[in-house]
Amino acid sequence: MCTLPYSRLTVNLFRLLPISGKRIGPNDMARVLVIGDLHCPAVHPKYMQFVKKIQKKYDTNRTVFIGDVVDHASISFHKKHPENPAAMDEYRQAMTELKKWIKAFPEATVTIGNHDERVARLAADAGIPDHYLRTYKDVYGTPKWDWVPSVDIDGVHYYHGVGSGGVYPAFNSAKMRLQSVVVGHFHSVASINWICGPTSRIFGMSVGSGVDREHPAMKYGSAYMKKPILSCGVVIDGHPYLELLDL
Repeated sequence: MCTLPYSRLTVNLFRLLPISGKRIGPNDMARVLVIGDLHCPAVHPKYMQFVKKIQKKYDTNRTVFIGDVVDHASISFHKKHPENPAAMDEYRQAMTELKKWIKAFPEATVTIGNHDERVARLAADAGIPDHYLRTYKDVYGTPKWDWVPSVDIDGVHYYHGVGSGGVYPAFNSAKMRLQSVVVGHFHSVASINWICGPTSRIFGMSVGSGVDREHPAMKYGSAYMKKPILSCGVVIDGHPYLELLDL
């Protein structure tokens, strides 16, 4: 594993260096583990063990899944790979993977991704109101996971990333919001960028993903030069870190 440098210009070493088993800094702000897009069942087989190591390394006390927990390739709006399973077979395969994450992280916040909401989008296209749909908690058996469009923790805004863009999508969102932002969605982007003004500074962090690019659901990107980056993020007392999985 390798850690990307946070910023040579703005690091306060006393507050920010991780010390195993101890809280960093003088206050009680959160220690947030940010897990990248899983796209179950297309999650990389080494990603969970990697994330659990990062959780232990930073002694995190809150978990955010940044969205696209499931893939829904079988009901995609795009062309489907012929090796992809049918809808219910994919659901069962996704649940096999997802149950491992539920066991490892029984309490979490999920910022809903565009793949997560594919069922709701199809229902809306058919004129079916959300009132008639089952909740994410019910469908995936996650009673202690809060599925939300976005969440703010210690002044940092977390959301999946739809609507962002550019080389550094999280940074672009941060500048638009005038607030520090953490996103997923862009599998091939893992970065931390800062902007500093006279009285404040903000960051944008893109946390990469946890997808297996060899899975049939990810084959759409086989010809792309840019490949998924297996990584996750950590925000300690409002300050970001990025960890990459060495394969």
